[in-house]
Order: sequence, then C-alpha cells, then structure tokens
Amino acid sequence: MKNDHLEEFIKANREAFDMYEPSEKVWEQISKPKRKTKIVTFTSYFLRVAAVLAVVAVFSVVIVKTNIFNSGELAEQTTDPELRELIEAEAFYASQVNEKMDEIRKCYLTYPDIKADVEMDLNELQQMYNVLKSDLQENVSKKTVIEAMIENNRYRLKMVDEVLDQINC
Repeated sequence: MKNDHLEEFIKANREAFDMYEPSEKVWEQISKPKRKTKIVTFTSYFLRVAAVLAVVAVFSVVIVKTNIFNSGELAEQTTDPELRELIEAEAFYASQVNEKMDEIRKCYLTYPDIKADVEMDLNELQQMYNVLKSDLQENVSKKTVIEAMIENNRYRLKMVDEVLDQINC
C-alpha cells in the first residue's frame, strides 16, 4: 500500500485541527432553511413569450392548412354520402400527415439528406391529389375518383410512417 503523506500529516496533527470550532451564529445560518428567490430577467421572459407565440402561430397554420374545423361543417352540408366520406377522410389523413411531418421536420437537422426526398415525394402526391380533385369537379367517374383520392391520402400517411420508422428520431 502506498504511503500517503497527507494522511500521515493529518493523523499526526489531528489535535491542532480540532482546536477551532465554528461559532453558534454559523451553526444557526447552516440550520436555517434557505429560500431561493427566482429571478426572471427580461430576456428569459421575452424568450418564453416568443416561444408561446411561435407555438400558437404554428398551431394556427396547421388548422388553416388542414381545414379541420371547416371540413366537419362541409361534410354536414353535403348530402352525397360518398363525398361526405371523402371530406371526412381528407380531414383525418391531413391531420395525421401533418402531425407526423412535424416529427419528421424536427429530424431534418439530424438527417438533412431526407428533407428534399420527403418534400419532393409529398409534393408529387399533392399534385396527383389536385389532379384527382379537378377530375372530381368535372364529374369524371365520381366513385372511382373518390376512391383514388382516399387511396392517395392513405399512401401519403403510409409514406410518412415509413420515413419515421426508418429515421427513428
């Protein structure tokens, strides 16, 4: 075992170390419960307010883009059951895809190479969906077009799910 000079010094001079004791005032200060005051600076307060406003802005954009509230009213006004089903399915799939895209966007910093691919694929699917929507307005085989539109939405959701599974972010 090594010879520790500090330990030997302390053992040899132990009585010299024990001759000083703290005053009662020190012990009172130690035993007193400490109450810490939290100081909030203007900068931290401003950052918190900015974060809340950013969340509200993003939430508002998502609501406007997905037409969550309008789609329910539109579905109730429509008498055609197939069209009503399409509107409800569109609202459901849009909200699901938007939620999952928010998760994927958080991973863009970790996986920057996926951004272009994901955005390009979603844009292609959106363009196909817009073509189907115009076909629906022209009354081209209504049932087939509605089924294709719902399938497009399913494929979008499936694609986003697969991206999330692959990146595990």
